[in-house]
Amino acid sequence: MKVSAVVAFAFGTPKTILSNQIIGELASKQAYDEEIPVYTQYDVPIIKGVRTTYADEKIGTPPPTLRIARGAVAWAKYRLINHFYVVAAKPHLWRAVRDLERATQEYRVPIEIQVCPEIELYPETSWFCADSTQERVRTPKDWNKRERILKLMPFSIYKLVAS
Repeated sequence: MKVSAVVAFAFGTPKTILSNQIIGELASKQAYDEEIPVYTQYDVPIIKGVRTTYADEKIGTPPPTLRIARGAVAWAKYRLINHFYVVAAKPHLWRAVRDLERATQEYRVPIEIQVCPEIELYPETSWFCADSTQERVRTPKDWNKRERILKLMPFSIYKLVAS
């Protein structure tokens, strides 16, 4: 039997920026429509009435993607969840999915990972927000400086950096 949840990854801070508003809207709709819980970060605004668990983080210092993925898988394992809908900014999506897949391997938990298709409805430019307090998500150029390195980095090293 499929037991689903939504995992939503913020893209910058605070929760008022457009990218996080979109992520929150998509995650909330998926969760509300299917009556399933959400695992997310404080900077993703989820509508009232949706069961929400927040990643372990200090407000103002968002955790790395891998730490969120590990937290989501540990949370899912305890609740016998075996299917994730992933909501993340399109530029961040490859890493969110990869880190969730790696976390399922680490925890030895078989979880099907499905990207929310509505992410494709938003143009690439809608994800970058000049008013984010995190410089790396303000422009595609800022994002790609860091992301290129992370794409080329062996996962064994990435784990050390992102843990």
